[in-house]
Amino acid sequence: MRRQSCWVGCIAVLTACGGLTAGPEVAATTPVPASRDSAYTRARRALTAESFTLDVTDSLGGHLTGMRYPSANAQMGSAAACRVGLALDVTGGSSESEVKTDSRWISPAPMLDQAPKICEQERQDVLERLAQVIAPPAPAPEGSPRG
Repeated sequence: MRRQSCWVGCIAVLTACGGLTAGPEVAATTPVPASRDSAYTRARRALTAESFTLDVTDSLGGHLTGMRYPSANAQMGSAAACRVGLALDVTGGSSESEVKTDSRWISPAPMLDQAPKICEQERQDVLERLAQVIAPPAPAPEGSPRG
């Protein structure tokens, strides 16, 4: 669990020194009907598309950690001002895998009263978009109505 303690330590330093507030860490697991290598590649692609700055990219161990930072022009009080921290572990074999995530939101101190709602929703939205890339829904059977 060395990765976990580094993750917690990094967040502690960020919040103590940077005038930031962190939300609770949330763990989740996503089954992926693809090989471990494919799931890792999808996860890395999804994090890049979401503009995450990757701190750890360990394809052999299946680990990715990163942070999505707000842009310089993000309005205080908006979801764009929230940071999202994420650690992923990809496990599995040649036909099935799992992606375990630990994530949390981090907000600037002036947003403390709004952060639990705004930043938590942003964290959930980011994870939902990541899941769509990592484990996309199966296509509808031929001839079935599209919704």
